[in-house]
Amino acid sequence: MNQVGPHRHRVVVIGSGFGGLFGTKALKHAPVDITLIAKTTHHLFQPLLYQVATGILSEGEIAPPTREILRRQKNARVILGEVTDIDVENKTVSSHVLDRVTVTPYDS
Repeated sequence: MNQVGPHRHRVVVIGSGFGGLFGTKALKHAPVDITLIAKTTHHLFQPLLYQVATGILSEGEIAPPTREILRRQKNARVILGEVTDIDVENKTVSSHVLDRVTVTPYDS
């Protein structure tokens, strides 16, 4: 994405656990662009795992896709990857999935 002029403030969130999701949602109306990097495609609510094991709930009910949770948040995007490096000096976060490395620039 090439932009002319100043860019919006870029925030990188690492992980789609409760902290990552709540942090991302808290910035919904902020004038920032958020990239959430997660190792998995879903958010697992572990306290209900026993109900899946006993057949009371389905897996989909306790592990919704992260992109589905954030689908209405226009300033957030989700990328799949395991964070392998945070370069504080150059303000980048490197992540990999399969054999692909993604470098994501950030301001915060």
